Amino acid sequence: MAEKHNAREKGYEDYHLKIGPILAATAGIIAVAILSFIAMWAMFLGLEQAVIYMTDDPPPMAAHQKPYQGPLIQTVPSAELTQVRAETNRTLTEYGWIDRDAGVVHLPIERAIDLVLERGFPVRE
Repeated sequence: MAEKHNAREKGYEDYHLKIGPILAATAGIIAVAILSFIAMWAMFLGLEQAVIYMTDDPPPMAAHQKPYQGPLIQTVPSAELTQVRAETNRTLTEYGWIDRDAGVVHLPIERAIDLVLERGFPVRE
């Protein structure tokens, strides 16, 4: 019968590491990495060919489409901003109707402040 050695008596573990499973796992990881690289490379080449194929000829209905008439953005943003500021300034500094039928007007901001100081804010009951 084989004599068993106690690890405490020896001061270290006496078993040997099995290298086979470690090498198999390493080889598996390397194989998966290589296969992934090949798959990505093939996909890259396929997509490159698809782009070349798609850019060769325009679609058949392209001849019947109207050409693009220009951007749908602000052509002169500073002019539009000036117009918006002028309208805002006019609303804040002049009298005007909001709803003539209902008798609703807008007041200049200074006059509105004076009226609030005179009359006070409405109070809930």
